[in-house]
Formats: sequence, C-alpha cells, structure tokens
Amino acid sequence: MTTFTNEEYADILICYGYCNCVSLRAREEYIARYPNRRIPDISVFDGVYRRLRETGSVSRRRSDLGRPRINDDDDEEQDNAIVRRFRQDPTTSTNIVARELGVSQWKVWFTLHTAGLYPYHYTPVHVIEEGDPVRRLDFCRFMLNADLEDPSFLRSILWTDESKFDQDGVTNYHNPHYWAPKSQRNPNKKSIKGSQRRFSLNVWMGIISNHLVGPYFLPQNLNGENYEHFMREDLPDLLDDIPLNLIRDMWFQHDGCPAHYRRSVREWLDTNYPNKWIGRGGPVPWPARSPDLTPMDFYVWGHMKNMLDAACLNLYTHRSNVLEDTKYLADAYRTALFYVQGVLCSGTTMFNGEAVSLPSGAAVLPPVTPTPTNASTASQKTTKFSRESFEEMKQSP
Repeated sequence: MTTFTNEEYADILICYGYCNCVSLRAREEYIARYPNRRIPDISVFDGVYRRLRETGSVSRRRSDLGRPRINDDDDEEQDNAIVRRFRQDPTTSTNIVARELGVSQWKVWFTLHTAGLYPYHYTPVHVIEEGDPVRRLDFCRFMLNADLEDPSFLRSILWTDESKFDQDGVTNYHNPHYWAPKSQRNPNKKSIKGSQRRFSLNVWMGIISNHLVGPYFLPQNLNGENYEHFMREDLPDLLDDIPLNLIRDMWFQHDGCPAHYRRSVREWLDTNYPNKWIGRGGPVPWPARSPDLTPMDFYVWGHMKNMLDAACLNLYTHRSNVLEDTKYLADAYRTALFYVQGVLCSGTTMFNGEAVSLPSGAAVLPPVTPTPTNASTASQKTTKFSRESFEEMKQSP
C-alpha cells in the first residue's frame, strides 16, 4: 500500500476541503498545485479524511494492514505437513489437503508458494512401443542426410494425411476465456459440445513446399480399394495446379494405416514414384506412431480445425434447427473447409520459412471444385465453393 509523508497528507486534506470533499476535483487540484509530486489515487483523498475523523491520525495503523502472520512451532509443523503431502503425492489438490489437515485452502496455497512449489499441466504424448525409437531415429537420420545432399529435398515431399472433422471440433478448456465486467458476476458462457445427431467428414489433404493440395472428401470407412481408386483417379487432378518442377522431383509420403498398405497401392506407388515414396513397406519406411514428424499432424490439421470452428460459429445462431439438420451442417462444413483452405493459402501459414499460398495469379478464395467420392455424387463436380457461398449458406432459412 502506497504511503505518503505527513506534509503530503496535509496538502491532500487541504485540496480535499478546498474542493468541497469531491475526490476527483481534489485530485485535479492537487496535480495543478504540485505537478512534480507523485499523484495519489482518487480513493486516497476520501480515505485520509475518513481516517483522520475516526482515529485522529492520517497514518495507517498496523491493524489496517491485515492480520499479521504468527510464526510459532505449531504453524511451522503445519507448513511441513502440507509440503510433505505434496512431496508424497504431487498429483493431489489443494482442496483435498486443506480438507484433510483442517486448514483453509488459501493457507495451503500460501505454504506451497513459500516452499517454491508451483502447479504444472501435463503434456499429452503419443504412445511409443518397443522398436519405435530405433525406427524413428533411422528415419530422422535419412531425412537429415538427404537434406544435406539436397537443400531443397524437404520442399519436394508431398506430405499427406487424413483427418476426421465433426461438429465438436477441437476444444482446449485451459486457454479460452470470456472476459466480462466484474459487476456482471459469472456470465456462465456455454460451449456446444456433443450432439445426439452426429456427422463427420473424412478429409484428405497434402502439403508440398508452399502449396496446399486438397481438401478431398474420402468415404467414411476408408479401405484399400477406395484409397487405391483415389490415388489412381483423383490424386492426379488434385496435383494439376502444382508447378511442373515440383511434380518432376516430388516424393510422396503417407503413413502406415491399413488402407495405405494394400499391395496394389504399393505397386502403384512403385510404378509412379519409383524409389521416391515414404510409407509402410516403401523404399523409405515411415515410422509408426510419429505424428510429430509430419507437418500435417504437427501443425496444419490443428490450425485448420481451429479456423473452421471460428468460421462455422455463426451456423448455430443463424439457424434454429441446425442441430437437427445434420445434412445441412455437413454441407456447411464442406463449404467452410474450402473457405478455411483459402484463408490458409492467403499467407497466414508458414511452412519451411515460406507463406503457404496458392499458385501465382490465383485469388485468395478461388472457386474450388470438390472431387466426388463415388458415382452417386457425380453431380457435385460442377459445384463451386467460395466465400460468397459460405455467407449464403449462413443466411439461408
């Protein structure tokens, strides 16, 4: 608490009386009279006057500074007991320890802080099985050596992956906050999670150099047959906008899921990318359980899902029956996904030190034609998705 000299307190009272006990005017008068002094808060003027009337002194009494901390043997033993509980079980909570020892939770927090103990969050990591470290090390050594031999090697890899998108999105309850005036108390803001009527989209995407490839909507149940059909019939169309120099030197990468390990898929890759593909059973084996080694898992998917949640936030407020109309919501997510892809391509994403962007001359939000996943959706070939179509879908009744 800031304190002042007796001379300053006297001048504060003079200004307070001169301004008819109006603290705001008294503070302005004090600043005008003593511009080189430290400026007291508005509450100081009224507090000094009230303290003089009640106690006969302008100085703060010791009792005004709160209850003093008593350090006796019992208190020290209690502090040791609190610290000992957390040493024995670092995962326990201050509430549990306070209840067991019969002390306040504030007392537990104060003791832990004094002892230099602080709470930390767990970091979720992927399961590593026996043999995984060696395979991961071999793969990393190959990548480092290849990068030394050819500095453009990493930019010539088409990193691919599939991911599920649904209406729940990705929610981190630790970071998001809703700021509101204290006078409103807790506004009890709610985040919609879970629905009896659910949908999901199985999305394939790739990234090479500073170009995003896709998105392409795969069947919900991906197997070797429909994945092979995608590789033969649809992947070449998705690569049309990639510069020829990248296509000529391109390496193909995918993980080792069962659909990717189909014999005919591997034979097709051996024919079209001889000794230039990364995956299970390929010339360069992909180490299983390694989401941290591909930019799709490491960054792109999480960033896209966060952007997609923001883009689709108004869908829940623009339509009263949106939760019942899952088909509408799935179509809206398809549209928003292309919209998010365009935003990503506008230069907001960095990869290999470069902004991810569309081919030169393309608009920020270009019309995109989704490739159908089966014959029944062939009519979708002519559907164009853009920011305008996303806005129209939000406004539709």
